[in-house]
Amino acid sequence: MQNFSISPKEMAASLWRNCDLVKALVQYEVIGRYRGSVMGILWSFLNPVLMLLVFTFAFSVVFEARWGAGGDPKTEFALVLFAGLVIFNLFSECVSRVSGLILVNANYVKKVIFPLEILPWVALGSALFHALISLGVWLIAWLGFAWFQKTRRGLADVL
Repeated sequence: MQNFSISPKEMAASLWRNCDLVKALVQYEVIGRYRGSVMGILWSFLNPVLMLLVFTFAFSVVFEARWGAGGDPKTEFALVLFAGLVIFNLFSECVSRVSGLILVNANYVKKVIFPLEILPWVALGSALFHALISLGVWLIAWLGFAWFQKTRRGLADVL
C-alpha cells in the first residue's frame, strides 16, 4: 500500500500533475448531466433564469420583501438574493456530492493507477461551471436593471 500525503502542497501538486485529466472529467460530467434531455446543456442557462424569476416573484410579490432605499427595491432584493443563492448553490452542490464520490465513480476507483485525490477537484469544477453560468445570468440581470434605471431617470428628466 502506498502512503499519500494530505498536505495542501501535495494536493495542489496532484491537481497540477493531472490537470488535463481533471479538465476532461469535468467536461464529461457537465455534458453527461444533460445528456438525453430535451434542451441539452441549455438547461444550465435556463435553470438560473427560472430560479431568478421564481425567487423574484416569491419574495417581491408574495412576501413583499424590501431592500435598499433608492430604485426598485423588489428588483434590488431579487438581485441580492440571487447573488447569495449562487454562492449557496456552489457550496451545497460540493458538500452534497462529496459523500458519494467514491461510489459514483466506482469504475475509476477500481483502476490500479487512477489518482483518487482528483475526484473532489472534478466535483468542484462541475459546480464552478454551473456557478459561473448563474453568475453570468446575474450579471445580465444586473446590467439590465442598471440600464432600465438609467433610462427611467433619463425619461423623468426629459418629462
